Amino acid sequence: MGKESYEIGQRGEDLAAEYLANHGYHILSRNFRSQQGEIDLIASDRDFMVFVEVKNYSFRSFGLPSAAIRREKRQSIIHAARTYLYRNRIKNKNCRFDVVAIYRRLDGSRVIELFQNAFFLT
Repeated sequence: MGKESYEIGQRGEDLAAEYLANHGYHILSRNFRSQQGEIDLIASDRDFMVFVEVKNYSFRSFGLPSAAIRREKRQSIIHAARTYLYRNRIKNKNCRFDVVAIYRRLDGSRVIELFQNAFFLT
């Protein structure tokens, strides 16, 4: 990944973290990595541990952002989530996978959308 792509990704994650915090989430970790995957943001939302994938787009494409997360990517996020839970000795906790989509409208205004339960364990 080039420096510009990395910086765009970081700005998107910063915006997503701020958005989630403003909506009652407590950010626990950013860019958590396991051997087989990475999670952009890990947060708590009431009784849930939430693993968040951030999708930063230059425009709104057709379809849901969760559909842009292919099976292999979902599997890598799930693996990383299991690793996070294991390393932190977290058991019997409700978990979910959310997606935050960030894009610009034609008028240049920024939109942030949250998709709770964007995908499930498969």
